Amino acid sequence: MPSLTEVSRSYSKLWFTGRVDLLQGMSEEAQHRFNSMVRRTRRRRGEWVFVHGDRADSIYLLQHGRMKITALSEAGHEVVHEIVGPGEIFGETSTILGIPRTNSAQVLETSLLCEIRQKNFESLLTACPELSLQLFKSVGLRLKKAEAQLLNVICNDVSTRVRGALIDLMAVESRIHPDEPLRIKITQQDLANLIGASRQKTWEALKELEDSSVLRLMYRSILVTAPHKLRNERLSCAA
Repeated sequence: MPSLTEVSRSYSKLWFTGRVDLLQGMSEEAQHRFNSMVRRTRRRRGEWVFVHGDRADSIYLLQHGRMKITALSEAGHEVVHEIVGPGEIFGETSTILGIPRTNSAQVLETSLLCEIRQKNFESLLTACPELSLQLFKSVGLRLKKAEAQLLNVICNDVSTRVRGALIDLMAVESRIHPDEPLRIKITQQDLANLIGASRQKTWEALKELEDSSVLRLMYRSILVTAPHKLRNERLSCAA
């Protein structure tokens, strides 16, 4: 099992509650109840939160950092289903269904997690019916995102998929000035796995954007130097 670093209980918990879409609209009493049930831990880049086949007995909320949700294809290649950003929930489907994990979750950068055990989450759902509605919305949005990702792979070329993925990853960041340069901490291989393309084709699309002064390729990351140009190029391709 990966090493864990439990965060001090003195950490501002209600600040985090305001960041999680799942808990929006809950009463202050319900928020306090939630905060009393969670355990906060820090995870380092590369650590596995859970892997395929693990027992699913917890649900996770990401406060800070970034995670990737992955599975293996029949050929044994990694497929990135989703990049999880701050304020998002993950690991809920297998936990609610009571089945072993059907995918894996790995830390992309140092992250702060909130973990709530299954029995505590179920009691919270019983006590706070409004939370059930938010959970349904969260699952529904994830399904729509998965459908859009599948259509993207089927209908668009690699260059279009690369631009779309980078724009989506930029949106994950909390930003005051959306047109300022932004470093996205993702490897070219993870990006290729996310969009369903080979690393070579992904690199060629990225190199084209680099030659157009849209971004700069860096070690384990991509620096988007001109976010507005990236968005405009996507619009031009969609037109």
